Amino acid sequence: MILMLFLAFCLSLVSASEVESTKDHHFDVLILTQHWPYTTCIDWEESGSTHKCREITHANWTVHGLWPTQWGKIAPGFCNNSWKFDHDLLKPIMTDMNLYWPDVEMRDQPDSLWTHEWTKHGTCAAQLPETNSEVAYFSKGCELAQENRITDWLEMAGVVPTNNASYTLENVWDAVLNGTGGIRPHIDCVKIDGQAFISEIKVCYSKNFIRVNCDGIKGGVGGDMLGKCLRYDSFHYPSSADHEPHMSSSGMIGGIVCTVLALSAVGLAVGYMLYRRSRRRGRGYESL
Repeated sequence: MILMLFLAFCLSLVSASEVESTKDHHFDVLILTQHWPYTTCIDWEESGSTHKCREITHANWTVHGLWPTQWGKIAPGFCNNSWKFDHDLLKPIMTDMNLYWPDVEMRDQPDSLWTHEWTKHGTCAAQLPETNSEVAYFSKGCELAQENRITDWLEMAGVVPTNNASYTLENVWDAVLNGTGGIRPHIDCVKIDGQAFISEIKVCYSKNFIRVNCDGIKGGVGGDMLGKCLRYDSFHYPSSADHEPHMSSSGMIGGIVCTVLALSAVGLAVGYMLYRRSRRRGRGYESL
């Protein structure tokens, strides 16, 4: 019995290694994804009562990840699970990492963003000479962030963070398209408490690290513009992580209806009590 169990265990290891070795790790394009820290923070804090964010000392668009990607798919990923993230390897570039690739979300695991990005995406990008190690991968991401100064591109077009106004996708699209030299980006928004916020801007690169159009990536349906912000007429570009939950018109109507029903119930209860009291008085008078 013990021998059979041992053989089954060995077979499972062989099967797992075969599956790992036969996974399709090729990719066609790299996606430099930058996110707006205040939107990231608002989304993170709204998703859990204990979720907190690190202090945002310099509000700039910063790197979320550099993702090797197959056209039309979210793949590959986790190309070498034995190649673990090592914080110490990044010490020579830590200044750049904190500036261009900071982790906004506070989690129980140290370096949670960097660990995830290396394990899922960096081990796949390592197929290329320019990103063939952990430090080379993160250095390249920081370098590309310096080439794609989205904060400046938007500011030059008059698109600045504010909690008192909203923007259309056309406003942002034209600014980024001008910054990329006409190469089509992919611009995403996220909905939080019924409100749309700009969240990520993606710029795509060939394996030679030349900008290319993002039309072929997952969700990049061809059209005048690309990205999830197309779902909304306008969206917020917040200037802080302070967020007041917004109630939609349907929610407001529901709240009014509930309030009216509650007041009606209170009124009926008070009326019934007064009626009962008057009945008790009548019965007491009649008993005399």
